[in-house]
Amino acid sequence: MTHARWFKVMIVSLLLVNAVCLFAAGPRYFLGTSANGYQVPKDGGFELMPIPGRDGWYTITIDFNEDNRDPMYDGHYYKVTDGTWSAGGSWGTDHYAFQPAPVMVTPDGQVAGLGSIYIKENTKLTILFDANTKTIYDNAIQAFPTPRIYGNFNAAMGRGPDWSMKDGEALDLVDIYGDGIYRGFYTFPAFPGEGEGYMMATVLSTRFDTTWYVFGASEQFLFDGNAGGMGKVSYLKPAEETTYEFAFDPKTKVTTVSSVISGNVAALPGPTVYGDFNGWVVFGENGIILQKTEQEGVFRGTLTLPAYQGEGEGYMILIALSKKFYDDQWGKRWGVEEQYKLDGTPAGFGQASFLKPDCETVYTLVYDASTHVTTITN
Repeated sequence: MTHARWFKVMIVSLLLVNAVCLFAAGPRYFLGTSANGYQVPKDGGFELMPIPGRDGWYTITIDFNEDNRDPMYDGHYYKVTDGTWSAGGSWGTDHYAFQPAPVMVTPDGQVAGLGSIYIKENTKLTILFDANTKTIYDNAIQAFPTPRIYGNFNAAMGRGPDWSMKDGEALDLVDIYGDGIYRGFYTFPAFPGEGEGYMMATVLSTRFDTTWYVFGASEQFLFDGNAGGMGKVSYLKPAEETTYEFAFDPKTKVTTVSSVISGNVAALPGPTVYGDFNGWVVFGENGIILQKTEQEGVFRGTLTLPAYQGEGEGYMILIALSKKFYDDQWGKRWGVEEQYKLDGTPAGFGQASFLKPDCETVYTLVYDASTHVTTITN
């Protein structure tokens, strides 16, 4: 074999070896991140490495610290990329396993980061990327939009697998009345077992477990307000199908549970003033409750209203005494039952009294339970 022929054979062999090595190596993925000043990812030094035993999965652990925070928007930002910043080769908030993905919202309401995942606190973060589905996971703690209840009741209620924390499967609680208390109404079938009942807890946040590859509960509480987790749960044991009202107080971490029956009427804590001036809020801590006086059956309170700016008769105002629970095609909810106009006549749908201050005015309201008349002075 001549030297020239031998040289050609060697070149072809090397090219084949390189091609085989490149093929065997598979795709490569890199972080595009604020931690290195948003360098071109393949030049930035943050390459994700394959996870042994999990085909198509890659991981990296990065130290997000005070020195590498974004100087303009603060916090830390990242995407997983193919080494470039091309739209087809980078994955961020839309591909984040927890939704809604964490983003930085500026004071004027704009979302910063151009689709990058936002990590507010300094932390050592482990990031995983499932290249098969282009899904990003990390072990940052993620708060749910509102508290929710999870437990082993899902299958019995037809809400997915037991212990699910997913939307539509866990029991979401909502600040219905704007008073900071999160509530929800849910119907449970009778508990079929012989144990203490359905196990459950109120959960506020979740975290992806990078060992077991599942989301687990992070901050969670028993119904009495004590910390949950590690086998500690609360119980609910309905003897028959029962609808419950859950109310979680973020200040005390206590979840109050009470059974409710459609059609039931319950007295309010006291005569309650409401109307369009307070968004028709009757229930909860934002309700304006008149207080007892020394005179039997007489209640007193004050109401401050700004000048009326509309063209109508004024602010609409009513006095409510009781509430009724409804469970119909419009959902489960409390509604006002017994209520009166200021002159003492019962108020029906669309009926109200009016106040029309031409400047900010403090009114004194005195309600007489014997006549249902409310006297107003200012």
